[in-house]
Amino acid sequence: MIGAENSQTIFMSTSSTQGSRLISRVLPVAVKFWLQSQLDDIGELNFDIQATDRQVLTGHIPGIALSAQHAVYHGVHITDVAVQASDIQINIGQVLRGKALRLKQAFPIDGDVRLTSQDLVKSSTDSSLAQGLLEVWQTLLTREDVATEIVTHYGTEMEALQSKPLHAYQPKLQPVDGGLLLSLMRQEQAAITLCGRLTVEQGHILKLVETHWCLPNGEQVLSQALTNFPWDLGQQVQLDTLVIKNEQLTCHCKIMVQP
Repeated sequence: MIGAENSQTIFMSTSSTQGSRLISRVLPVAVKFWLQSQLDDIGELNFDIQATDRQVLTGHIPGIALSAQHAVYHGVHITDVAVQASDIQINIGQVLRGKALRLKQAFPIDGDVRLTSQDLVKSSTDSSLAQGLLEVWQTLLTREDVATEIVTHYGTEMEALQSKPLHAYQPKLQPVDGGLLLSLMRQEQAAITLCGRLTVEQGHILKLVETHWCLPNGEQVLSQALTNFPWDLGQQVQLDTLVIKNEQLTCHCKIMVQP
């Protein structure tokens, strides 16, 4: 659940000039509570509903501009986000009777997200990102060429690493030198670490390039198995840009929000 009300700053406005009760009072409150239900915590939230009375009364909101700072979504910490949502269909009849806002269909959002190194460290446990990273590692470890490189460079027993799920291990993601460090941690020590640059292909595929194993002695060894390794984010994601610089990750993306 979202944090205490006195820890938030929420600004609500509309682009309608009609000043009706529906636009200026009822709908913003419903939208605010729906947004709160989607977030674990937030520092500041601003949104602007772009709709007329006639559109809203049909359950259609053409657009909502939203920005937030220090938000937590499914355990993922985000320093800044600014997005534009469009073509939103809602249960307006129930909202007018005091019920919670519900989505009637998926809708697209388009905007910018910034995560700092601290955000990524905080998101490495108990989050959808952490779960996704563990699934990536699990997939990698089932590949014979990857397993062979890990045994060669780390001397790690593959039986423990290939257990499902990865018991006693925690993923860690860090932006560094225009790329990423992707680690499997055990008892707060890095057991296995990859480093590489990321490129975007077809909008939904992240590709690891110039991928190296980072050894405990500081040496970096090129990974033949994982250079140009693709990471498919799914067709519902469209990445236009992804930049890793000054220990932070920024991207412009489009995603579909599901009901």
